Amino acid sequence: MNNLNQSSMPRSPLRNRLHLAIAIFAFLGFADSAYLTADHYFALPLPCSLLHGCDVVLTSAYSMVGPIPLAVFGVAFYLLALFTAIHAYTSAPSRRIDRALFGLTVIGFGMSVIFESIQALIIHAFCQYCALSAVLATFMFIAGLWLVRKQSEARQFDT
Repeated sequence: MNNLNQSSMPRSPLRNRLHLAIAIFAFLGFADSAYLTADHYFALPLPCSLLHGCDVVLTSAYSMVGPIPLAVFGVAFYLLALFTAIHAYTSAPSRRIDRALFGLTVIGFGMSVIFESIQALIIHAFCQYCALSAVLATFMFIAGLWLVRKQSEARQFDT
């Protein structure tokens, strides 16, 4: 009986901490993306003190998908990850939810690698807000990877 949605799966403190960590990173990523979205639509002041080139990156042809700024997709991604992590944290342990959460972190990490590569190789400028998003997505990916690795280890002991 190898059900992926086993409610008899133990609720471990490490799993709870990993879900909480992913939720915190996702919330911070949401705030970062929401700020960039607000900047796009309301022309907020956008200080760029750590890396110079935010304006170049955020006004490049690569910053939009049609009429939609990439930051809007970031808001949607981070909200989905946040709600999934909170659901995983507050509900009965579920391998299916943990795997879905891990899948989200893989997508976020992969997109961050692509976006940072575009900044480095094509635009030749960097945005500190984009870099923060990439770091947060990387931390989410590491926590998600740890989560599924612990699942695999627990499953080996169950059989």
